[in-house]
Amino acid sequence: MASDTAEVLKENFLEFFKDSESFNLSPTISSILKEIEAEFSEYKGFWSPPPVESLHYLYQLDHAIAECRANKKTFSMFSRLDPVERANETVLKNIKEYLQDTRNFKNNINEYSTFPLFSSCRYPTGNDAPDLSVFDGEMEKIVKWLESNNGFKAIGIHGMCGTGKTTLAKMVLNDPRVRDKYKKPIWVCLYDLQSKEEMDIRIVKEMLALLDDDPDLLAEEPEDKWLVKNLHDKLLDQKNYLIVLDAVWHCNDWFNNLFCVDQDGGDTSKELFSQALPKETGGAVIVTSRQKEVTTKLVREENLIHLKPWDDEKLKNFVKQCLKKQDKITQENIDCVAYHCHGIPFVAATISGWIAEQITKTSDSN
Repeated sequence: MASDTAEVLKENFLEFFKDSESFNLSPTISSILKEIEAEFSEYKGFWSPPPVESLHYLYQLDHAIAECRANKKTFSMFSRLDPVERANETVLKNIKEYLQDTRNFKNNINEYSTFPLFSSCRYPTGNDAPDLSVFDGEMEKIVKWLESNNGFKAIGIHGMCGTGKTTLAKMVLNDPRVRDKYKKPIWVCLYDLQSKEEMDIRIVKEMLALLDDDPDLLAEEPEDKWLVKNLHDKLLDQKNYLIVLDAVWHCNDWFNNLFCVDQDGGDTSKELFSQALPKETGGAVIVTSRQKEVTTKLVREENLIHLKPWDDEKLKNFVKQCLKKQDKITQENIDCVAYHCHGIPFVAATISGWIAEQITKTSDSN
């Protein structure tokens, strides 16, 4: 899964760092690399393996050190005014800050979440964050469902790519009412499981790895029945558990109706994923997917939230907020960006982020 790839990329960097002195790096670059190495070394438990949402930046880090290996001049002792040196500094500094922010943010939520951050998809953060109250109606509906009673609940969020499904799920988990009821939510990203055949016991293993202090517990490949029962027992101990299954592509006979308690025909010797979810306590699962058919099979149609593309005015306001620190941006520029985004906020955030970067680079070079 993606966490395995992230672990390989992390180890590639650590191997490179051991030999970094031979590359004649500038003092600034050396200092940043040392901070990244310290992040992995001092917080080894958190980064073993790295959370899935760090994969994008680990790929960037791997690309940077590959360039360094291929051409030692890439990070060499350039003048402080050299644009190549400054660009490399910026890339590595952003990676360092993102890795640190990921750990700090997740530790502030709880030890089991694998939260995606706005920064991983180019949404501005902190004081620069845009107003996301557009999701308030959907968020309130989900929160009320979660608060409603002590029975098992399963909720699906579906919609086109970039309409804010993951962002909405994150907002729900950040709500004080939800955080008060569900102390240790579990976030599992299933984006890289892109065929029905891949929806298998690995999902249970991933969840157990998040719950267990010892990641080597599963190394001996225990039987599926033991894995499902073990996850069931651990969730049962939590009483009110909350799981987010993010970016689900497919269902199959094993990964299907989450409300199912017992086998209904078929291979009764094979445990179902739904049997790992205790139904007798106040547990809940949130599923995000681009496919309505998938969420319907998993959580039933009456428990769905559909995120549609935004209307023109809403998207213009969003772009305006994303670019509010750019004095040179005109209303005509904002209208043009919104027009080309076709109602998709992720596209608007990405383009706005790119425009802001180009303006900053141009200002720095003048």
